Amino acid sequence: MPGSGYFYDETNRNKLIVLYFIKSLNIEMTRSQIADFSVAHDLIPYFDLQTTVGELEESGLLACVPKAFGQAFMLTPQGRDIIEMFQERIPQSQRDTLDRYADECREQLRLDTQYSATGRELYKGGYGVTLKAMDSSRTLLGIEIMLPDSKSANKAIARWRASSADIYRYLVKVLVEDVPDVKKENKGETEATHEEK
Repeated sequence: MPGSGYFYDETNRNKLIVLYFIKSLNIEMTRSQIADFSVAHDLIPYFDLQTTVGELEESGLLACVPKAFGQAFMLTPQGRDIIEMFQERIPQSQRDTLDRYADECREQLRLDTQYSATGRELYKGGYGVTLKAMDSSRTLLGIEIMLPDSKSANKAIARWRASSADIYRYLVKVLVEDVPDVKKENKGETEATHEEK
């Protein structure tokens, strides 16, 4: 691995990389988001990463906090202190890469924890899809839909993932704002048409 000479050993290197990235990102991350970032950039092998995250949590440098979207990891004050003291041990080029990736993916990672979609095959046929909009501590909107087949379920999940914020805003608007009564409007148009004749 590049830059290994900067560290006492590979384990310490892995810990500093995870701490640095979470600090740079400055949002809470799920275990799978941490793994996706590591695998995408070939930083830490998957099983080593799982061990690293567990050790960071056990040593009090990362905290695992229950959230509406699942378990989220964040730096503890001790974790912030450690990365501030030792971040220079990560080569500048690697820190630059981690900072760049954090800037590129921060918004998408945030959205991934605010809007979720899951599907499952139902016992008696069909597919159930669960769509959620969440803030950091609670579910703001939850929708359970039963669909006839996996194609429909996958389509609903894909559309929610692509447009969840817009769909959420639309639903809130339709449910909360005063909307003219369409039946009354249509009745008024019909009466006006009869009076003209």
